[in-house]
Amino acid sequence: MPMRATTVRFSEDQWELLEREARRQGVSTAQLVRDAAILRVAFLMGKRGDPEAEATLERLAATAVSDGRSARATAAPARVLDPARLAGVRATGLLDGERDPAFDRLADLAARLLDAPVALVTLVDADRQFFVSCPGLGGPYADARETPLSHSFCQHVVDRREPLVVSDAREDPLVRESLAIPDLGVVAYLGVPLLGPDEQVVGSFCVIDHRPRHWTPDQVRLLTDLAASVESEIALRARAGAAAR
Repeated sequence: MPMRATTVRFSEDQWELLEREARRQGVSTAQLVRDAAILRVAFLMGKRGDPEAEATLERLAATAVSDGRSARATAAPARVLDPARLAGVRATGLLDGERDPAFDRLADLAARLLDAPVALVTLVDADRQFFVSCPGLGGPYADARETPLSHSFCQHVVDRREPLVVSDAREDPLVRESLAIPDLGVVAYLGVPLLGPDEQVVGSFCVIDHRPRHWTPDQVRLLTDLAASVESEIALRARAGAAAR
C-alpha cells in the first residue's frame, strides 16, 4: 500500500508531547500519530453505526500487538545499561548538544567514500540513541536528532563492542524486528564502535543504505579508520568540558 503525504502540522510543544509519549511506549512518533488517527476514525465510524468500525478497531489492536513485540525485541542489552558506560556517554558532553561541523564533515566523508545515503554518529543512552551527526537522515528523526532504542541498530554495536555488518536487515535475526526498518528505511547497515576517553563504548559510527548490499572487509576497515578520527573529536570535547567544570 503506498504512503500518502500529509499536511498535518504540530507546534513545538505538541511535537515534544508526542515524542515524549512515543518514547514511553517504545514506538516511533509517526506510529503514535498514525494509531491515534486510526482510532479517531474508528470512533467516528462506530458513533454513526458504520458496520466496519469493529473491524477497523480489530486491525488497530492487531497492529499494536505486533509493534509491541517489536519494541520488546529491541529492549536494551545489559551492557547498554551499564552505569559506568552511561557515565561515559554523559562525560562526552555531546549528549543533546548542538550540531558540530567536525562530526558532520567526518560523517559526510564516510557517506561519500562508502556510497551510502545516510551516515550517523550516535551516542547510545539508556533508552534512546542521540545523533551527534546524521547527514542523509530525513523526516522528524533528523529534526529531533534521536530515536528510541526500538529503532536502534547501534545498541548492538555497543553491546558487542565490535563492528556490526548487516546486508539485509529484513532477514537478519538480530535486527529484523527493529522499527528502524519500516520507519527509517534501514535495510543495509554497517556500524563500528566509538570509544570514549575512558574506553567505554559510547556509541557507533555507521552508514546505512535503503537497499540490500554486501559490505566488504575493506569497507569495514575504512569505516573503522574514520571512526578513530571521530573518537579523537569526542576526546577533545570531553577534555574541554572537563576543563570548563
